[in-house]
Amino acid sequence: MALALSSPSRGVLRAWGLIFAIASVVLPSLPLGFLFAQPPMPLAVLWAAYGWAAEDESNWRAPTALLLLGLLHDQLSGGPFGLLTAIYLSAYLIGRVIAVVMGAPNLVSLWGGFIVTALGTVLVAAVLAPWALGENEKVWSYAEAATITAILFPLVRPLYMSGSQAQRAQPGLKR
Repeated sequence: MALALSSPSRGVLRAWGLIFAIASVVLPSLPLGFLFAQPPMPLAVLWAAYGWAAEDESNWRAPTALLLLGLLHDQLSGGPFGLLTAIYLSAYLIGRVIAVVMGAPNLVSLWGGFIVTALGTVLVAAVLAPWALGENEKVWSYAEAATITAILFPLVRPLYMSGSQAQRAQPGLKR
């Protein structure tokens, strides 16, 4: 009798993706050392926001989860409430636009779309951080974490999105 190995279902992969997103919010607040700080730990919530924006058909679950993860991250990091929430929700909105614009559903276009999304959140952080944290606040550590997150995206993409075009209907396209 041969053992057949099957790949995990989409639901299992998405559950692991959510676990990684939650871990990337909680672990940096614990005294676990340099490796669990951000950076170098990636912001898995950005992966989730981008993947959910491209593939999630619901209109409220993904933004609600991002809102809650952002508020939790704000609380655990000691920052002002709403800063990371705004960044995560902006990642979702940018990802929605990129999912529509994205031409071919291959790894290069998915990775490029994520890089644009991560860059967009760095710009949002650059605008919001001085307002929320003071005029002299720089976003270098966030930019470093977003860069690390973008570099690692191809390795974790299956946890957040399939390799195919977004599942939701896109304006002007026939299925």
